[in-house]
Amino acid sequence: MGMIKTKKEIIEISKMAERISELLRKSLSWVRPGITTFALDALIEAEINRMGVVGPCKGYEGFPAVSCLSVNDQVTHGVPDDTLLKEGDLIDIDLVIEKNGYFADCSKTIGVGKISNEASRLVSVTEECLNRGIQAAQPGNTLGDIGFAIQCHAESNQYSVVRDYTGHFIGRSMHEEPMVENRGVPHRGIKLKPGMIFCIEPMINQGGYGVVTRGWDARTSDGKLSSRCEHMVLITPTGNQVLTSH
Repeated sequence: MGMIKTKKEIIEISKMAERISELLRKSLSWVRPGITTFALDALIEAEINRMGVVGPCKGYEGFPAVSCLSVNDQVTHGVPDDTLLKEGDLIDIDLVIEKNGYFADCSKTIGVGKISNEASRLVSVTEECLNRGIQAAQPGNTLGDIGFAIQCHAESNQYSVVRDYTGHFIGRSMHEEPMVENRGVPHRGIKLKPGMIFCIEPMINQGGYGVVTRGWDARTSDGKLSSRCEHMVLITPTGNQVLTSH
């Protein structure tokens, strides 16, 4: 897949980004104590069908659902099941949609009901990490500049950056190369050019950066909380455009 998207591709991918933003906002509104992640995924799938788009996660390498719903110490790829959301939990809703060969991807972590100050701070700093990464996504900068900005902010707040999973380019496929890491060295890596579209998705842990992955399930190795958020970003001649919204 080409890293530089054509004008037509940018228009079509941007339309999908608008639709996934709408889907994510609705999905977040359904989060409440007492709902299972399976029931939440069912609501999301019904909405995907209503919108006339496809949820390509379902069936991808055997994944059984349209959404990845990661709770508390789950870092990513949480499989919807009979897990009952409780007051004080964190949940990350990660969605992908596709139509006519164009893809969009977005995620956000929120609290279930009232959450602790510690959990709230983790979520806030993760959002700040995303914003720092977006600020660094400028034409002429590099992927290393993005990762460095995210890593510096996380670690200065005594959090750690997940190394096992990363962001990625997107558009004509769900995951396109190269990967967009959440840590890096300034001025290293691919130089950013207008027409590039990629997902910046910091995954920030309350404790260490270690992750234990069993099948799809990826959890912090120390059992502490993890938070994640994701936006699709287009590099423009003068800066960038964030295509998705939370």
